[in-house]
Amino acid sequence: MLFIITVLQYLIPLLYFATAWRYGREFFNNDLRSGKLKSSYLGVSLLLHFVFFILRTAELQHIPVTSSLELLGVIGFTLAGAYIFTEIISHVKNTGFFVLAISSVLVTISSLFAPNHYGMNDVLQSELLAFHIVSALLGYSAFALSAIYGLLYIILYNKLRSKTFDNIYRNLPNLESLESLTFKSTLVGFVALTFVIVVGFIWLPQAFPDISYGDAKVLGTFFIWMLYAIGLAAKKFLGFQGKKIALLSIFGFVITFLSMALSNVISGFHKFY
Repeated sequence: MLFIITVLQYLIPLLYFATAWRYGREFFNNDLRSGKLKSSYLGVSLLLHFVFFILRTAELQHIPVTSSLELLGVIGFTLAGAYIFTEIISHVKNTGFFVLAISSVLVTISSLFAPNHYGMNDVLQSELLAFHIVSALLGYSAFALSAIYGLLYIILYNKLRSKTFDNIYRNLPNLESLESLTFKSTLVGFVALTFVIVVGFIWLPQAFPDISYGDAKVLGTFFIWMLYAIGLAAKKFLGFQGKKIALLSIFGFVITFLSMALSNVISGFHKFY
């Protein structure tokens, strides 16, 4: 089984890049063949990546959350999964390159550098932790997706202002669709992060009896939740829309990334090996 895991470990990043290439060919070059094949490439990549997670979990006897590098691979997977779900329900199929290029990089870094820690810490056996992790991955993937759609909104907005009607302008969804995707992704991320906090309050005292709620990871999560709460409130009560929402989504994700990176370095827990 270890041989199969090793093969998949190096094959999966290639599949992700091939998928992003197909989406890019269709977007930038109007390649009809790539347009027909791109969703199939993505489906195969996600399926094999899921099989890889199952086999690796069985071999190493723990779910892939014991290090930040392992989590990068899971985030790349959930980001691509969130995208294909969005593609199905919104019928917007021409923004995949921008999402999958990021997923490809995350999955590649994880595949090349994630350590193989055998055995499972008792903390990882909690069902509450599983729900906590799923909610966190969904939330941060949704925030990343929101930032990508926000960036695409800004790109299209600037092209309209400068009257640059190139392939990017012709192939991107309209501003209203991008704004809607940005807002909906942010809302999904906010709801998921709310579950993360609620479950964390229940699970943390059980797993870490001496945990301090002043820990960097706890404070960082609350800070991110408040940041997005303010953004959603600004849209609801102050009438923020369009470019302001797009900029808020980008700014929010940058702050989220920096906050999580810093808190992972100085946090006293969330290390399971």
